[in-house]
Amino acid sequence: MRLVPVISLVLALAACSDPLAGIDRLEDVDVAEGGPAAAALPDAEEVEREGFLGTSAAEGETPDGVAAPVAPARGGFFSGLIRRAANTEAAREAAQAAPEGAGDAPLELAALAPVQGTSRSGPDARDVAFGTVVPFGEIARVCSAKGQSLGKQIESLGRRGFALYDSNANIVDKRTFYITGFADDCPRQFTAANALFGAPSFYETIRYSPAGENLPYAATDQAYDSVKSSVCRAGKEKPCGRQIGKLDSALAFVSAYEFHEFNDNWKEFLIYDGTVLAGAVKSY
Repeated sequence: MRLVPVISLVLALAACSDPLAGIDRLEDVDVAEGGPAAAALPDAEEVEREGFLGTSAAEGETPDGVAAPVAPARGGFFSGLIRRAANTEAAREAAQAAPEGAGDAPLELAALAPVQGTSRSGPDARDVAFGTVVPFGEIARVCSAKGQSLGKQIESLGRRGFALYDSNANIVDKRTFYITGFADDCPRQFTAANALFGAPSFYETIRYSPAGENLPYAATDQAYDSVKSSVCRAGKEKPCGRQIGKLDSALAFVSAYEFHEFNDNWKEFLIYDGTVLAGAVKSY
């Protein structure tokens, strides 16, 4: 039992002693100059001339043919240092190769293709905004006029529901006239000092009379003959006959005059089944 305290004291002193006491310290060891270990790393002159990555030490060899220490393939401080050095060098070379100012160039986005709308043909193919004034002799579609005040209704014609509106009936100068009753529910507009509807039955009364022989034959007359032939089965020089009521309910002539009283010519539009078929300049 007397030996127990002695043994405990010995163990405590052993634990407090230096475990490396028997190993020589690095500063006490003589290292031969020019040896393999020293040659494994590049000297200052070689690093300054080629950089560490361009030296033989970085490639795994020494001038004496002794293999230099190689960094582990993964992880570790040394492998990370080499990767960072390589990335920095590659980035520097890429920056030198890029054109000056390329890094500041704005990002260009591809232009969007324009949206294509449904194209229309005919004299009223043009679309205008409500309130636009079109030149005399033209007719345009104005869908934005739906629900707006079109002025005073001065005429209506046919079961199709065609109606003629004067935007300012208190003046005798040119102003906008509107026509409603089209298949797309969009009014048409034109500019005139005076305007009126003409029914097919009235047109044929004049056209096939002796006085009609001297009337000009224009695009509206040609379009009318085409419709008449389809509906009435009548030839070009023949009236519609007993089927004329069908044309009166679906077709209308619109005469637009540039001046309020004296006009040597006027503009005529032919409307049939909710579309503007033709337009022509007429004269006496």
